[in-house]
Amino acid sequence: MSKIIVEIRDKDLLEFGELRIKEEMEKTLKWLKMKGLLTDISTAIGGLKIEFEKDVDQAKEEAWQEYKKDLPL
Repeated sequence: MSKIIVEIRDKDLLEFGELRIKEEMEKTLKWLKMKGLLTDISTAIGGLKIEFEKDVDQAKEEAWQEYKKDLPL
């Protein structure tokens, strides 16, 4: 087995570490912002007084009536 030793200056390692930490923080902040936006959207939708079942039933009835117009009776 062989070993490869790469010498890296502490300054370079520190800069790389700081850059990587900064990237992770930015990514985390973006996700937190997205989560906040999705929570706001969910809350807004939840607060709407929409009767989905009634709307679906009405759409089905309208579609059925439209379909029946084309049936030869």
